[in-house]
Amino acid sequence: MKKIAGLLIILFFCFFANAQKQNSEVLVEIDNEIITKDEFLRFYEKNKINLTTGETIPVDEYLELFINFKLKVLEAKNQGLDTSRNFQSEFEGYKKQLAKPYLLDSATIDKLVKEAYHRMQYKVRASHILVRVKENASPEDTAFAYKKAVKIQNRIFRGEPFPVVAKGASDDPSVKNNAGDLGYFTVFQMVYPFENAVYSMKVGEIKGPVRTRFGYHIIQLTDKKKARGEVKVAHIMLADSKNRTTVNSNQNKELIYQLYHRLKQGEDFAEIAKEYSDDKGSAANGGELPWFTVGQMVEEFERAAFALKNNGDISKPVKTNYGWHIIKRIDRNEPKPLEEIKDDLRRKVINGHRSLKAQKALIEKLKKEYQFIEKRSNLPVFYDSTENIMKYNESYFKSKDKQHNTLFILNNKKVTVNDFENFIHNKKPQNITPNHYYDLYNNFVDNYILEFEESRLADKYPEYKYLLKEYYEGMLLFELMDKEVWSKALSDSIGLKKYYSNHKDNYKWNERWQGSIYFCKTENVYQKVKKDINKRRLFSKKLTNEELLEKYNNENEVLKIEEGIFNQGDNSIIDEMVWNNPSKENDNLFILIKGEKLKPTIKPFSEAKGDVISDYQEYLEKEWIKTLRDKYNIRINNQVLSTLK
Repeated sequence: MKKIAGLLIILFFCFFANAQKQNSEVLVEIDNEIITKDEFLRFYEKNKINLTTGETIPVDEYLELFINFKLKVLEAKNQGLDTSRNFQSEFEGYKKQLAKPYLLDSATIDKLVKEAYHRMQYKVRASHILVRVKENASPEDTAFAYKKAVKIQNRIFRGEPFPVVAKGASDDPSVKNNAGDLGYFTVFQMVYPFENAVYSMKVGEIKGPVRTRFGYHIIQLTDKKKARGEVKVAHIMLADSKNRTTVNSNQNKELIYQLYHRLKQGEDFAEIAKEYSDDKGSAANGGELPWFTVGQMVEEFERAAFALKNNGDISKPVKTNYGWHIIKRIDRNEPKPLEEIKDDLRRKVINGHRSLKAQKALIEKLKKEYQFIEKRSNLPVFYDSTENIMKYNESYFKSKDKQHNTLFILNNKKVTVNDFENFIHNKKPQNITPNHYYDLYNNFVDNYILEFEESRLADKYPEYKYLLKEYYEGMLLFELMDKEVWSKALSDSIGLKKYYSNHKDNYKWNERWQGSIYFCKTENVYQKVKKDINKRRLFSKKLTNEELLEKYNNENEVLKIEEGIFNQGDNSIIDEMVWNNPSKENDNLFILIKGEKLKPTIKPFSEAKGDVISDYQEYLEKEWIKTLRDKYNIRINNQVLSTLK
């Protein structure tokens, strides 16, 4: 969705639109396009506050913006921008995303949100043994894996230790390191069927075989605790080398305790992290890590982090499989109430595998709503109870007439065997097992019902129709603006330079200062540098900044230099020392500056180009809107407009 960023800007001028015309007064007509009072009000109420000033935009003023928007959308339609393959494809993608929440049972989603929140209040620890089998494996392979899992589980029931059996029997590659122990985790961190099984168990209980998309699991719940919320920390890590030796470990241990002692003496945690930490990703940021909760860090690290009582507290050195750590607590959040995180949980539920449960619930409701009648006896497969297997009904493939037999009726429309055959892309039945054929039929029924429901969403849910219209018109506007204004301005080099030449006074540098800022570590260095930069040299050249740095930083870094051209507001030191604008940020007393003020001057085109492009785009848009207003006939119903003021 490459245009989302652009749409965020464009959609300011989009609206929840097209209310039923017979139920609302006509406010504006643009050629044959009718804009109702209700349509305008829906958009106005949503966007009437000026985001810059915080004031309400007058109706008359807003109506002009609204008409400009409608003119552009109408022009885009007339240019056929909505007929291109790329537009249609991208819009269908948006449409699918917008439809997704409407194709789930809301009551089931609410239950799943509450279920997830309840589970969030606990962290669980479990071990598992995996017997791997593909999600779409044949019935024979599935049955073989299931029987294998049962045999493994029976070994545990007979008294063999779970870790020992796991190491010898599990298909999970991590078993050689963890003996099947998955550590602590909480909701959304495991696949849903696995999560369901674990949260239904008691500590010490063994359950299985549990089917997931990875295969069959034998699960043991080893611990369950109340959740701790989330914590944000920084750390200093001394990593164990890959070829770890006792000498290496002892050196790291000795150094980490030295660093811990320095921290307790008041040295800055961030500076030590930058200098010593082997976690280079966090070291550059003073050792700071993202927020985390249970199950996201190794157990020793997690335990130490959550044990810190106050912000700013520092842990004693902690040993993990990765090396030695010192942890500093930055902040902590206790578990949040449901209302505060409900929207986030809902989003996770809708976008995760557990949403299939809500989808299935909706399908069952839709079957009743659309009077679903099924005739499975017409399906080309049947269950042979004598052999306990699914078989093909061979007679179906001896007569073409059978292909027109009805499989089910939905909303009074008959769906035939031939429709189903088209769904499976005309694969020959003999290449598909009867069981697979039967599963495909069930998928076909579900998909057909959902597609039928999706085709009716705009009629059933006005808010969906408005939102769909918003995206549609926003995309159209983006395409047209890019064509007529944005890209046009970027490619029109002659027009840009002409516009710059005619408006040079708009592109001026204000008074600036050019020179160098000298940061001295001590007063002694300050006095010496001051003499060097102010000294008049009759018979030798003045020292350059590079030479000054080389002179004073031969052993330790006692001098830093920043040089450049500064506008007012660019640098608090220059603001204070050049333009007498005091700042509380500058607590270093040993600062010198050397340079001069630059008079206001017109920017050359190369330096003003960014601003010129922006202004030229605005100019092109204004001129273009004038042509659109001349091109289309606009009629405003002032009598209706007066009711809005």
